[in-house]
Order: sequence, then C-alpha cells, then structure tokens
Amino acid sequence: MSSLLPISFVLHDVARLLRKRFEKRSRASGLSRAQSGVLAWLPYLTPQARARLESMAGNGQRTRGEAFAGPSPETRQHLLQTLIKSNLLAACTQPAVDREKVHG
Repeated sequence: MSSLLPISFVLHDVARLLRKRFEKRSRASGLSRAQSGVLAWLPYLTPQARARLESMAGNGQRTRGEAFAGPSPETRQHLLQTLIKSNLLAACTQPAVDREKVHG
C-alpha cells in the first residue's frame, strides 16, 4: 500500500484547515463564515454590511496567502488548474462507470 494519503482525504483536510483558519481570523468581525457567505449573495447591502463583507474578503485573501506561502504564483496556478481541476473537469465528461470493470 502506498504511503501517500488519498487525494480526496488531502483535499478535504485542506478545505477544513482553510475554513478553520478563516473563522479564527474573522472572529473579530462578528460574522461567521456562513453569515459572510450569505452576505456575498445578497444583491442589496447597507454600507455597514458592505464594509463587513469587504473585511471578510480581505480575511479570505490573507488566509489563502498563508496557505500558498512559498510556491511561486506560476507553481500555484499549475497545481490548481493543471493537476487537479482540469483533470476533474475532463473526467466529469466521461461515464461514471468504467466499462472494462463491468461484468455481465
């Protein structure tokens, strides 16, 4: 068995850590991650709500900056687009069942 963790576990764990860090950074704003998500979808915001949402967007940028510290922007883009997203997008156009593995 490979010593590498399954990619689904790693992706899930990274997403969990990003949420955890974002929420820790955003506690001072008085909005939860879920509340800021709702604000992002509302078409009309009061000036106070817009300022809070902009603050949360800044928290998101800082959190992503921490997560991607080290690799160059080109390496980050390659990792996200080429290695993961483009492969999954291509796979989503294929049938979900491998025809070679179907017995019958």
